[in-house]
Amino acid sequence: MRRVWLMLLPVLLLALPTAAQQQAVKIGFVVDITGGASSLGVPERNTVLLYQDELGTAQSAAGSVRIQYVVTDGESDPTKAVIAAKRLIEEDRVVAVVCCTTSPGSLAIIQTVQSARVPNISLAAAASIIEPVEQRRWVFKTPQTDRLMLDVITDHMRQRGVRSIAFLGFDDAFGQGGLNELDRIAPQKGIEIVARESFARNATDASAQVTRAMGRNPQAFLIWAIPPGANVVNRNIRDLGITLPVYQSHGVANADFLRLGAASVEGVFLPAGKLLVAELLPDSDKQKKALLSYLERYEGRYGKGSRNTFGGHALDAMLILRPAIERTLRQGVRPENIGGFRAVLREQIERGTNELVGITGIFTYTSKDHLGLDRRAAVMLEIRNNTWAPAR
Repeated sequence: MRRVWLMLLPVLLLALPTAAQQQAVKIGFVVDITGGASSLGVPERNTVLLYQDELGTAQSAAGSVRIQYVVTDGESDPTKAVIAAKRLIEEDRVVAVVCCTTSPGSLAIIQTVQSARVPNISLAAAASIIEPVEQRRWVFKTPQTDRLMLDVITDHMRQRGVRSIAFLGFDDAFGQGGLNELDRIAPQKGIEIVARESFARNATDASAQVTRAMGRNPQAFLIWAIPPGANVVNRNIRDLGITLPVYQSHGVANADFLRLGAASVEGVFLPAGKLLVAELLPDSDKQKKALLSYLERYEGRYGKGSRNTFGGHALDAMLILRPAIERTLRQGVRPENIGGFRAVLREQIERGTNELVGITGIFTYTSKDHLGLDRRAAVMLEIRNNTWAPAR
């Protein structure tokens, strides 16, 4: 028996992974799998599961290093998101955190990631998540900002002759962030905000707010929310017999908004990334190949029509982090030097992400821009026959 073991020993040694291959770097995801933002968080989680194997290895001069994705539920609660982020940083010793699904959660964890000096990529919209950049050195994001999307929305309004609007938004950081940006942009476009109303994320009726806003004689409504709250207000408007144009934020760019809204969301205008109309893009579009590949995989697993922009935000974070990790490894920084690795990784995200073709857009980060997107990342859509279509 001893002789057999001795004969097998060289084979067993060859089969063992090298020290570099045994090491792993961890990336922590905090996404809202349950709670009010689950229509966004579930596709984010789904996307990580779809791509964790394909994007699970980083190449270095010393060999391959495994990337482990640790996904946890933020439960649509900013306080719980902070607890989850701290656990990932302190116990799991992740090199980066991807958090959070919503703006309130993303804003809540900023002090945590800044103090711990851990790179963070947010999956939420508010520009204040990454601004001012000099105070948000460790924070990046993948979704378009509310500022970028409102620029697109107000251009469309002007084209359709809309000069006065009523704003109805969540009574939290997401809603307030949208209103703050609208207050800056609307006057530049010659658009007057004649009404400003807010409602809770868990509201089941906002008829009173809609009625007050309608009393100010707007030419259109702009709703800044996500499902199901966005659907509540949209349905209230139609149930009251109001036929004015309705604009929604990019927070409704998922199948749940269509499913919950049915006929009440017909004709709604919204800005979104190109994913929802990927097949209609010209072949010359730099994103088209990546978008169609993601659609084939996502809808192949989760069903036709399940496409949404939120899963794309998560994939973009993975696509940004893996090459940044590889560049960090090539700098000679080892994963066990967790503090040093995090610091160099932050630099590599900021300096090395250049014209990276993603699902949301084409990313170029700089020391002054932690969004990295431009107008190429947005199109105006209209809901026709309960599906997405280019806006008219």
